[in-house]
Amino acid sequence: MPTVPTEFKGEYRKVERYCAFQEKCAFDVRKKLRESGVPHSESEDIILVLIEKGFIDHDRYCEAFANDHVKIKRWGIQKIKAGLKAKSLPSLSIERALKQIDNSTFRENMNYLMKRKINELSTEKDPQKQKAKLIRYLASCGYELSMILENLG
Repeated sequence: MPTVPTEFKGEYRKVERYCAFQEKCAFDVRKKLRESGVPHSESEDIILVLIEKGFIDHDRYCEAFANDHVKIKRWGIQKIKAGLKAKSLPSLSIERALKQIDNSTFRENMNYLMKRKINELSTEKDPQKQKAKLIRYLASCGYELSMILENLG
């Protein structure tokens, strides 16, 4: 069982509070420790202790991230998946988190974003350009092309 090196007990307590305040993943904690000047090997020991104590849980983090980004930012599956992969999280945790979100929620969010963007694009005279801009916008929000075209058709 890894232990926290004595000279880094203060940093450990700081990141423990950091993790207790809001869900964090090992990537976030590693970054925080690097900014505090903690060497890599000691950072890894601290992260292992945090995982063992339940302060870091990648499944829980993926679920929270996915739920927040669907409900608050209205992101699509692709953008959420990319955001989680950028934090080097396990693919299995990512897939589990995405399966918990109902497809109808993604469709409702996409319809909301689509209506809002169509209002913004009302000054665009060419319907082909308007459609292309709408498709690009929705794709940039993380929605799959097949879902976008299905809703446009």
